[in-house]
Amino acid sequence: MIPALVVGHATSTHCHPSLKGRRMLLCQPTDPEGNLTGAPMVAIDLFGAGLHSKVFVSTDGIGARHLVHDATSPIRNFIQGVID
Repeated sequence: MIPALVVGHATSTHCHPSLKGRRMLLCQPTDPEGNLTGAPMVAIDLFGAGLHSKVFVSTDGIGARHLVHDATSPIRNFIQGVID
């Protein structure tokens, strides 16, 4: 699990069939003090997180593919929770 800040959303005109209708957000990892670190990543949003929401991102590819019900999906990251 990686703490992150939602900094945007991803839009695509073509996508893998398993990702159709899924909301994809751009998440920037943060350090324990809340400072932005590392490169942003795209993650499936399961909780309706909005712009500037603090979230936990899971990088468990098997878990992400299980969520979209497709073992061949290219997705790797998903938002596992919103931090209050």
